[in-house]
Amino acid sequence: MQQTILIVEDSPVNQELLSRILTKTNYRVLVAGSGEAALNEVKRVLPDMVILDIMLPGMNGYSICKHLKSDERTRDIPVIFISSLDTTEDKIEGFEAGGVDYLTKPFQPAEVLTRIATHLRISNLQHELEEKNRQLSIEKQKSENLLRNVLPDRVGRELLATGACVPQLFMESTVCFADIVGFTAASSKMAPEVIIHELNEIFTAFDRISLANNCERMKTIGDAYLFACGVPRDDSLHSEKIARSALEMIEFLQNRNRTAEYSWQIRVGIHSGPLVGGVVGTEKYLYDIFGDTVNIAARMEELAQPMRVNVSSASYELLKNGFLFTDGKEVEMKGKGKQVIYTLLRSL
Repeated sequence: MQQTILIVEDSPVNQELLSRILTKTNYRVLVAGSGEAALNEVKRVLPDMVILDIMLPGMNGYSICKHLKSDERTRDIPVIFISSLDTTEDKIEGFEAGGVDYLTKPFQPAEVLTRIATHLRISNLQHELEEKNRQLSIEKQKSENLLRNVLPDRVGRELLATGACVPQLFMESTVCFADIVGFTAASSKMAPEVIIHELNEIFTAFDRISLANNCERMKTIGDAYLFACGVPRDDSLHSEKIARSALEMIEFLQNRNRTAEYSWQIRVGIHSGPLVGGVVGTEKYLYDIFGDTVNIAARMEELAQPMRVNVSSASYELLKNGFLFTDGKEVEMKGKGKQVIYTLLRSL
């Protein structure tokens, strides 16, 4: 692309000489004879470089350069001073004003062209570097956003800040499993895109519900949805928020089933207790939860009836004053012996 150079010079002879030299070298040349004319031309065109005399009518070259450097739109335009003033003080003042070079009159055409080509090349490299840095910043932001979407917010921030996430023990938390009834058998008769569409629509709604109740989706395991509250941040209302989310998920499916092509039901299990949370893996990060609390919540779900929420006795004790339940019943739970479970009906 042809580059544009603005010559700011009040001498017609020097204007003509510089214009001829630069035009022959395939630069596009603009000319201004005063400071005001130069600033107007810069605003109109935004040249790639300014060749600037110091002794000008009205505003001198130093003031013009300072003005250009104070404006965000023009501060990166390289300015080469070309003047008959040749003392060290004059040159220092030119560099302090923001000039990248200083040539004295009478000038040598070959030197002028070499200096111009050098500074234009440096300017182009700076622009390329800035653009690459901008692209890197965009990609970095995309990566950080992706990490925050995959991991809980606090965990994502800790990983970005330190490169690691310390496992934690959470003494008060509630875990919930929601499993779609009969999905595995039904999906064997569906096209792959239909399977993914159904799961995506249901789990996206579950995400909205859990997020609205300040719960955290841990992961999906096939057609099962695992979420928790009280991890990775403490929440004194962990059991209440999980219970409310579970009821809202059932309500969502009931409403969806009235119009959707495929009808689905879920079984839900809830248990409260301590658990450990931490990041698993180094290549693909996954924040996961571990402990007996997770296992018991899974057992609660397995024992639930379709579109019902089974609650352990530990969760029941936390919820009984704010929610309505069926009477407890004793069941044999694999690995846990006899346990009393309740069915959550609605909030009071």
